[in-house]
Amino acid sequence: MLGTYFKLTNFAAYRSLKLARDTRGVPAVEFHNNGGPCTFSALHDTEVVDAFHRTAQDRANKIVILTGAAGDFIIGVDWSWFGNVSDPAVCSQIHDGGTQVLENIANIRVPVIAAIEGRAHIHSD
Repeated sequence: MLGTYFKLTNFAAYRSLKLARDTRGVPAVEFHNNGGPCTFSALHDTEVVDAFHRTAQDRANKIVILTGAAGDFIIGVDWSWFGNVSDPAVCSQIHDGGTQVLENIANIRVPVIAAIEGRAHIHSD
């Protein structure tokens, strides 16, 4: 299913997410690091906000599937990508990104299914 890319060309530009839609209009969003299991980072945090926003805008979607790569969902967090997480400004930015992700998921007007297997230590919600 992950072979046919969205019509929006910038979807192929994501480095931490693989997005593809099958011929029935069912897109899959795969979290990964270089094709392997996902260790969540600031890159994922930034890209997922945009990806879910664009997914919500795409009226061709019939259902959305969230999944991980290589048999795992999200196996951990690389906090070094976020900077000094004890800095209130950094924490505020992380909070804002999390809020945007939830708002963008809520704006997807079709069912969203999480196909989780293997390790899901982070964002198993």
